Amino acid sequence: MAEKYFAKQPDPEDITKKIEGYQSWLEIDLDALDHNFNQIFNKVKVEIIPCVKSNAYGHGIAPIVAYLMSKGVKRFLVAKINEAEQIRDAGLDCDIISMDPLFSDEQYNKVVELKITQTVFLKETADKLNSTSEKHGKINPVWIKIDTGLGRIGVKWDKAVEFVKYVSMLPFLKIDGIFSTLSEDPELDKNQVERMNLISKELNQLGVEYGIRSIASSNAIFHEPHSYLDAVRPGIMLYGLYPEPKDQENILKLKQCFKLKARIEQIKDVKIGESLTYSKRFVASKNMRVGTIHLGYSDGFPRGLTQKGKVSVNGKIKPILGTVSVNHTLIDLDDTQTVVGSVVEAISNVGENDAIHIAATSGIMIYSLMVGLNPLLPRIYLQNNKIVAINHLKLSELY
Repeated sequence: MAEKYFAKQPDPEDITKKIEGYQSWLEIDLDALDHNFNQIFNKVKVEIIPCVKSNAYGHGIAPIVAYLMSKGVKRFLVAKINEAEQIRDAGLDCDIISMDPLFSDEQYNKVVELKITQTVFLKETADKLNSTSEKHGKINPVWIKIDTGLGRIGVKWDKAVEFVKYVSMLPFLKIDGIFSTLSEDPELDKNQVERMNLISKELNQLGVEYGIRSIASSNAIFHEPHSYLDAVRPGIMLYGLYPEPKDQENILKLKQCFKLKARIEQIKDVKIGESLTYSKRFVASKNMRVGTIHLGYSDGFPRGLTQKGKVSVNGKIKPILGTVSVNHTLIDLDDTQTVVGSVVEAISNVGENDAIHIAATSGIMIYSLMVGLNPLLPRIYLQNNKIVAINHLKLSELY
């Protein structure tokens, strides 16, 4: 199925022609994704269940899933049913674990129709999903979320054995896994892992089948090997991004997968003393050459870069001038060979304007930067420096 996804992509020459008309777009390096996946697997040596929620942290959910399926990945974790739908609409038949709560009959029916592995932690949800599955004449897989100490969602850990046993007796549900989320406090994390081990031990003694156990996401993969259990769930690290600055000192050496590019829309000569952008935030201290790129915070380029961000122009780091607005950003073009239509790297994959620096400069978490990238931005996928896919969604495809 994954091979068919890429085989059905437009010819690379046709994609290249489309790019010529783009004002801004993302380029995703699948070789970097491959590198990160291998780095993680060589460290954990257990099953990897990629977290592809929030449009694969901005990288485009369907192409990322298709590529990782070609690497042998069998199941993926999403936060929303519509993310699971995008995967199914792309013709991909992997296992999908959804953490989305269910409130309507339509949602329950959709979960069963699309064979989505549903997260359950309430008896009401389990009962209704069981009856819905019975109506469809199917047995639907589920994962059970256990609250081992984070206090967010899940069946409380001291009630988990009883709940797992209850769900295991529902004839139209099949438990494929039990999972939890760590608090990222070392002492509590240790207790949480012990609680998961105790739960699985008791279930084994009772002869209750529960599939696999998972508790480790990106932070734990970096720092807590005791938490790997049967499967880990890397999220942002899979795409080459470190959750915290301290993580860059880890033995895992990751490669950022994406670049954010934009074209110069206008170039003008600005005289000393002229003001630019809202509230006269920038006033030229010299005669200079200024460019406008068609990229702004509606695209996910942070407004916090106002007056202090940097972009890369033909390999030169140049400052942002004045305000990052909804659709436009002004940049210094002095000492650059550029014309209208020239391409600028608003976020590079290395250097002073890579994602880590951009997030830090704008005062936001790297997570916020990535999930804030507009899903309607075209995404181009490269392998061996050659175009292999495009993902250009329409608004109607997101909802």
